[in-house]
Amino acid sequence: MLIIFDLDDTLIDTSGGITPQQLKNALVKLNQVGLHLGDLKEAENVLLRLNETASSARHAILEFFEINQLDPSYFDMACREVYDQISPDVTVEPHDSALEILSVLSETHKLALVTVGKEHLQLMKLKKAGIHSSFFSKIVVTQEKNKKIHYKTIVDELDFDPTDVLVCGDRIAVDLSPAKELGFKTVQMLSGRGLHCKGNKGDVDFMISHLSELIKILPQVSSITSTMGSSSHDI
Repeated sequence: MLIIFDLDDTLIDTSGGITPQQLKNALVKLNQVGLHLGDLKEAENVLLRLNETASSARHAILEFFEINQLDPSYFDMACREVYDQISPDVTVEPHDSALEILSVLSETHKLALVTVGKEHLQLMKLKKAGIHSSFFSKIVVTQEKNKKIHYKTIVDELDFDPTDVLVCGDRIAVDLSPAKELGFKTVQMLSGRGLHCKGNKGDVDFMISHLSELIKILPQVSSITSTMGSSSHDI
């Protein structure tokens, strides 16, 4: 089987680990350029609370700007601080035994990675998390959220039948719906953005809270028929 992983909030803790520090850095930057934020610590607390349930850091920042009626011309600057760079002192933690799970799966399956973001930053996250690129037969980093074309290219290059492909990611609309359109099986990682993301629940075949559960459900994944509108199965 070919298993295609997402990176952020699937293999690494992004929204809970990396993003909070990036958001704090964004507020510091805004304060430095003269945007009045009042009590910086309180501003941090508000923004971090918004981030906990937001579909993305960008949406958290947007809501923060709206609540505080901030000058929208500073919005892009704040987003760049979050998305265009990673502070050298930011720790990137692999998700729940990700290294061990990848090692086990790579022994009997082909693995690939398709992630959205700037290439040098996504590869830096992998390195900081200790996830070696050798686990994957193919790594694709794209700045556009349309993963479908990359899924198809990988499957064609590695010569897999769509019914023998599984995609594991946290966001339904970005990670899983494009996979279902191609006839793949899907597993939603209920972590980070996956806890609050919107999308067609019918595009999710299985839901897991820990990567270790992926190994347990592989026999079930192999036995189900990949069709549009499959029902979800909790573990």
